[in-house]
Amino acid sequence: MPEIHILDTRTIDKIAAGEVIERPASAVKELVENSLDAGAIEITIKIESAGRKLIQIIDNGKGMSPEDAVLAFQRHATSKLSSIEDLDNIQTMGFRGEALSSISSVADITLSTRTKGSDAGIQLIFQNGVLKSSKDIGMDPGTNIEIRDLFANIPARLKFLKSDRVEMSHIINMVVERALANHGVSFTLLNGEVEVINCRGCKELKDRFLDIFGRKAARASVRIGSDESFASIHGILAKPEITKPSKEDLHIFVNGRPIANRVMASAINDGYAGMLMKNRHPVGVIFIQLSPERVDVNVHPAKREIKFSDPGPIARLVKSAVADALGNTDLLREAPAPIQRSLSGTQAQYQPPSHAIPTVPSPSHHSAPSQTHLFEDGPIGDAGLEEVPETAEVPGGKHLPAINPIGQINKTFIMAQSGNDLIIIDQHAAHERVMLDRLKKSVGKKAATQKLITPLTLELTNREKELVDHYRPILEDAGFIIEPFGRTTYLVRAIPVFGGHLEDAESILAMVSELSDLGKAKSIEAKRDDILHLIACHSSIRAGEKLSPGQMRRLISEMHELDNPYTCAHGRPTIIKMTERELEKMFKRVV
Repeated sequence: MPEIHILDTRTIDKIAAGEVIERPASAVKELVENSLDAGAIEITIKIESAGRKLIQIIDNGKGMSPEDAVLAFQRHATSKLSSIEDLDNIQTMGFRGEALSSISSVADITLSTRTKGSDAGIQLIFQNGVLKSSKDIGMDPGTNIEIRDLFANIPARLKFLKSDRVEMSHIINMVVERALANHGVSFTLLNGEVEVINCRGCKELKDRFLDIFGRKAARASVRIGSDESFASIHGILAKPEITKPSKEDLHIFVNGRPIANRVMASAINDGYAGMLMKNRHPVGVIFIQLSPERVDVNVHPAKREIKFSDPGPIARLVKSAVADALGNTDLLREAPAPIQRSLSGTQAQYQPPSHAIPTVPSPSHHSAPSQTHLFEDGPIGDAGLEEVPETAEVPGGKHLPAINPIGQINKTFIMAQSGNDLIIIDQHAAHERVMLDRLKKSVGKKAATQKLITPLTLELTNREKELVDHYRPILEDAGFIIEPFGRTTYLVRAIPVFGGHLEDAESILAMVSELSDLGKAKSIEAKRDDILHLIACHSSIRAGEKLSPGQMRRLISEMHELDNPYTCAHGRPTIIKMTERELEKMFKRVV
């Protein structure tokens, strides 16, 4: 008896359905996209039990004739392709027909549809892929599809679905993506009796952005736009002050189709140019429009992943579009409004990155008087900043307004005034950005060094020695002169000319120890930016260091020269603003 045999049609259909209908959100996706392709401008999605019990899609699209409605359930039936050549020029969201053949093999379906010119609609009922009933009905033009008991006839598939909360989150994300890509269409999503999404059709993308991401993100957003002969880019992104711990709120579309593509996501991150904190991601939506011949959408059954014929130029266009938009807008953050909460409430505390230089220990509540002085007594630290003469204010620069320093709080924050607004600067974060800018400008040419009268001796672990040897070319390009002096001992004979806080062995050892977090890379160039960040961090003014008025003015003056004065190397804010109106509101002078 032969071991190879042909599967029956029902089994083949269920296997094929598994390629497309992975979970309830997959069925919602297929049917919503068909509604969009049918020209619907109002789409309602009703869900029960996260799609296991019911998925209902109601649209006001062009509907189907009785003949087309029956044909739509046949395998490989489609209204979107007529020949193999059409695969290279796909303009619709999908090409699996109405996807009804796949869905009907794993669920019971009731389809009601009517075209605008017909006197009546038709209702078809399918059970386990078999047509059980067909009749004429009265209904408005459009299509109404009910999917019941998804995967009930495939217990193994049903078992691997996640909790209702997880499955519902996938459905919500899917609807959000289609709503962003089609801002002229109204979307309503109901989970049982609860309205989860209600987006009315709107004329402009910014209105849909407000609906999806909220007022705070909309206020702190910038428009993205760039056109070349091979592609065009447009969209809206939130400023660096609005980020998320996951990538779910960054939506990328190619020719209207939502995609997951690491190259394009990285290009967007690169456009932020170090303004994002580690493990934080942008919020917004980017649309890439290009000729269908330049992209293959048929590399994955769900079409979530696509393949570009030449991704390099497109990625560079995306990066430059994001960088240009952010570079031409005011990124000075406004201080958040005070939080009103009860005495029993709790508030999350900001946790600085593990690699940030710690502040000096805060005094106890019983020894706080010195914290009230803007200019505190005690010696001025060796900040590596030259004094500048006192003037009324530091004139405005490329990105920042004119700023007049007033004093320090806790030897950590510079308090200043700009016009009628209060400006607060994190002295370590700001100086770190200045240091990083200097280091990056020295790449490709020998940085100025400062020779030490007495070389510093470094006693390293085997791991640290290996990393210093590995990354020594980058360290020396930055201005260090390091020489072996025994098996695991090194002498530091020179440091960068501006590395005022790297003049003792302990400070350099602290920097070297953090090289362990980087690990070894096949190409040291891949880690150059990370190492420059380390050097900038450890050579900058520390929190808890007293500055003179002249040093504050020098730091502010150097911030004015930066292309990005808003964030440090780790993406933390360097400067925030509290407007005169916000101050008046806090003190109830205005309401």
